[in-house]
Amino acid sequence: MNPELPRRTVLDFALRAGFALVAGGMAVPGALYLWPASRQGPGEGPVPAGPADTLTPGSARMVNARGRPVLVLAKPDGGFRAFSAICTHLGCVVKWDDATKTILCPCHAGVFGSDGKVQSGPPPRPLPEYDVIRAGNELKVKV
Repeated sequence: MNPELPRRTVLDFALRAGFALVAGGMAVPGALYLWPASRQGPGEGPVPAGPADTLTPGSARMVNARGRPVLVLAKPDGGFRAFSAICTHLGCVVKWDDATKTILCPCHAGVFGSDGKVQSGPPPRPLPEYDVIRAGNELKVKV
């Protein structure tokens, strides 16, 4: 009797090990895609959004609020609104269009009004809105 492993057993083991490596190589990125990314905690207090007098009525500014893009809009009546700048469709970063006074998603032609509500395109929900605090000439956003 030969103490060595039969050729078929060795090949069987090699095929199973190769399959396990390929399956693991495909499963890990899939699991990382489905697992939510770690986010910073709520932090302390509102986030600075710049001076109020530099935003003319009908204009907007993009603000980095603890790693999340926020769009701060100056309303025609002198007030301010802030919305998440992440499209509710597939997570693209939206931008303000001065010409049409709307918020546009450049990826899939989503259009949001200055109130954050969907006007057209595939986004399923309006943009989340944040509170804006005005302290003197400084704007702050509560995220």
